[in-house]
Amino acid sequence: MAEKRDESSGVLQTVAMEQKSQLLVDSNPEVTKQMVSTSAVHRMNDPNDLVTLAQYVQTADDFTKATVGGKLELIADQIKALQDQARQVLESAKRDVELNHAKCNFRRIPGKVYHLFRKESDGSTYFSMLSPEEWGDRATDTFIDSYRLEYDMSWTPLSKIQERDERRRLDAQLLGVDREQAKQLSLEC
Repeated sequence: MAEKRDESSGVLQTVAMEQKSQLLVDSNPEVTKQMVSTSAVHRMNDPNDLVTLAQYVQTADDFTKATVGGKLELIADQIKALQDQARQVLESAKRDVELNHAKCNFRRIPGKVYHLFRKESDGSTYFSMLSPEEWGDRATDTFIDSYRLEYDMSWTPLSKIQERDERRRLDAQLLGVDREQAKQLSLEC
C-alpha cells in the first residue's frame, strides 16, 4: 500500500487516508462533544463509499466542464452574431451617408421611393422621382437602384422594402402594440 508522510503533522498517511481527508468533512471536536453517538455520524458503512464519493466528484467535475464549455460556445456564437450585426449596421450607415450626399433638386419626403442615377459625364449620383421606366429612352444616365426614404432618414433598397415592412409588423406584434398604435408609431406601412 502506498504511504506518504503528512508534511504539517509528520503522520504517515495511506492514499486512502489522503482521499478520505480530501472528500469528507473534518469533524469539529466541539460539536462532537454534544452528540450521543459520534460513530453514527463518522462511520463509513462500506469501504467502497469512498470510491463512490470520488467517482461522484469526478462526474460532477466532468459535468461542470461540459456545462462551462457549452455556455462559452453559446457566448462565442452570440459574439459572432453581434459582430455580424455590427458589420451590417456599419455597411448600412455607409450606404445611407452616400445616399444622403447624392444630388437632389427636390425635397425628400420620408415614405417615398426615389431612383438613384449616376451621371456619365462626371460620375456624380443624383436622385430622381422618375423611375427608369418613366424615363424610357430619354434616360442618358446609368440607373443604380431605387430606395425608399425611411422616417429615421435611413434608406431601404426597393428589393428589401417588403422584408423590412414585414419585420416592422412583427416588431409591433412582439411589442404588444395594436394596429392603430403601430400606424401612429410608423411601425406599420
